Amino acid sequence: MPLTLDAHAARFPELGGSDRDVFVLLGVSGGGDVTAPRELVARGPDARAPLCLAIALDASSSMRGPRFALAIQATRNVVASLGPHDRLAVVTFDRGARVVFGPAALDDEGTAQCHRALDRLATGVGTDLGGGWREASEAVLRVMMPGAVRRVLVLTDGYPSRGETQRDALRARVAEGHARGVETSMVGIGDGIDETLCSVLAQAGDGRFHYVRDESVLGDVVAAEVDGAKAVVAREVDVMLGLSPRVERAELLHRYACRPEGRTMVVRIGSLTHDNPRAVLFAATLGAGAADAVLGVASAHGEKVLTARDRAAQKTTPGFALGAQGDGPVSVETEKLMLTIPAHEGYVESRRIVARELLVQRTLAEVRSAWDALDVGDREAVARRLDRARTLRRIFLEHELVTPHTLANLPDVDVVQEAMFLAGGASREARRRFTSWAHNTQVSFVGVLPVKDPK
Repeated sequence: MPLTLDAHAARFPELGGSDRDVFVLLGVSGGGDVTAPRELVARGPDARAPLCLAIALDASSSMRGPRFALAIQATRNVVASLGPHDRLAVVTFDRGARVVFGPAALDDEGTAQCHRALDRLATGVGTDLGGGWREASEAVLRVMMPGAVRRVLVLTDGYPSRGETQRDALRARVAEGHARGVETSMVGIGDGIDETLCSVLAQAGDGRFHYVRDESVLGDVVAAEVDGAKAVVAREVDVMLGLSPRVERAELLHRYACRPEGRTMVVRIGSLTHDNPRAVLFAATLGAGAADAVLGVASAHGEKVLTARDRAAQKTTPGFALGAQGDGPVSVETEKLMLTIPAHEGYVESRRIVARELLVQRTLAEVRSAWDALDVGDREAVARRLDRARTLRRIFLEHELVTPHTLANLPDVDVVQEAMFLAGGASREARRRFTSWAHNTQVSFVGVLPVKDPK
């Protein structure tokens, strides 16, 4: 299934800028319309790549009781959703970490062994989160399954208290694992988690961070994460925006790794799932020129995740002995799109599409900055930043660039501000929810990347 790319460019003089200020929104998808609802698609074994999954369960004393039972039940549900073509490992961590099952195929025998292992689990003392992640990542890496999607899912309700506890060191471990092909997602349960650490580790592992306050939904969250892993159709996906000489300055507004190569901005968006598009928004400053001049050229490429059918077809291709052709990565790419600021009727719709993403971007940037200001006790800065978020919403609504429905899917700024100044636990609760949501929408400012001319 080829990648598809969609592009929109727009100006917003309503924000007080000049005609030189332009926003470019690129959307890349592995299937379906890039503007379609973001739905996870669970597909049959022949229509997807095999999944090599390790679930790392926090078995510390704070997990004891219903919480641990729900985590085990969520794992049992995962067992039921996988099959002999997949591999599963289960790791527990308390004062140390151990592999209690697998990695093994979930045929009848493997499934029975896994359930027996889960029956024997009990909680202990301590939280060696780093050790749990290490054992889980090594488990998925030592399985010889060409083309498998490899993922670690960590379920925890606390801070690391044993083994490695430093955030930067843990992040480096997960980033190294990602470089070896392992994605990491985090599920933080209850009010004892370190939401910043969870988000940092998920970002390093190109995964998601789910904050679960209501333990009854834990099974649904874990199931959705596994369904997302099943739906991966491409990985190592890069989006390229080659800028014309007219562009004097460019800025990436999403939280992706980005590097400039001459006058091309290369954005690594990682894995792409079926019908779950990724958006990449840029702000650019232009030099003098015509209003509809060319801004640049956009494209995307990545590595196709091969299904069982794909591999069977490759291995039977005449002229390739021993299936050699099917053992290497298969590249997928989009056609190149020429970017201009349209002067036709489509410009109105492009403005609305870009405005929706820009509103999300800036709302999250202002709320994140407000939390940072609160950390240092600067209440005036909190008010200023949240007022900016309110002003942007008002402007976009007045000019019919967004709808009330769009706002309903964003944090309510008034509610956020009220929650910030609540006592202790209530304020932390609001921050955990915001951190999880902000991470999973992949939106925050990462600063300015200067456009360099090739030498």
